[in-house]
Amino acid sequence: MCRRRCEEADKERASDRADAGFTLFEVLVVMAVLMMAMTAVSALYRSPSAGLVLKSAAASMSSRLRDVRAAAMATGSERVANIDVNERRVSFGDGRAPLELDRALTLSVTAADSERRTAAVAGIRFFPNGSSSGATILLQSERLKYEVRVNWLTGRVSTAEIQ
Repeated sequence: MCRRRCEEADKERASDRADAGFTLFEVLVVMAVLMMAMTAVSALYRSPSAGLVLKSAAASMSSRLRDVRAAAMATGSERVANIDVNERRVSFGDGRAPLELDRALTLSVTAADSERRTAAVAGIRFFPNGSSSGATILLQSERLKYEVRVNWLTGRVSTAEIQ
């Protein structure tokens, strides 16, 4: 009788052991979820590269200057964008929020003498016919350089990476 009870108890423990634990697939799924979570968290604390900040600044500046040109053409009135090299800020005469550039970037402007406000502030004037006073804006970080050009005749704004 004791022997029978012991055998039944052993069988119950054996069936409990078969159900206990995790399968290899379950463990792999949990590990994959943990790896994705760690990747997402590490991306939050990583600062963007200098090249990415520079390219983004050049693209933002080009886009905003194109908007000012389009506004001048749409309203039939002159619009001016002022670039302050010391403050690394581009302000727009139509009430738009100024564009603040990262402090790690170096900024220089070549513009028409008639649009030079001070040694550190230059303007770019956009006319209703699409033309402009023209300018070349150089943005650079450690080893990378981008140039934003505003054509004086056509007012066209272009961006190029300089090697």
